[in-house]
Amino acid sequence: MSALSLPVIGAFLFTIVGQAIGLSLIPATRGFTAVLPTIGCVVAFISSFAVFARLVNNGVELSMLTPIITVTLQLVVLVIGITVYHESASVAKIGLLLGATALIATATQV
Repeated sequence: MSALSLPVIGAFLFTIVGQAIGLSLIPATRGFTAVLPTIGCVVAFISSFAVFARLVNNGVELSMLTPIITVTLQLVVLVIGITVYHESASVAKIGLLLGATALIATATQV
């Protein structure tokens, strides 16, 4: 596994932000019928997956990277859904996601 150097951390953050942008743009695409949000969504996903692939190619373990990105995206998209799209979120949903985050963080250390 490669060390957590500044480029690795930057690439990890780029992957998270790119996928969060792509996911948050999905409702705005109106089923991929709105051109500009669709282009933004596709570009965000392609660029973030390209950087993700480079991370894996450069030695970051997929079994560590995928769970961390998945849980982080769940929390980020939950916040975006609540703040931007005014979706409701129960205390139980937030608690379960935070619990899952703790479990996955523990599992990646084993």
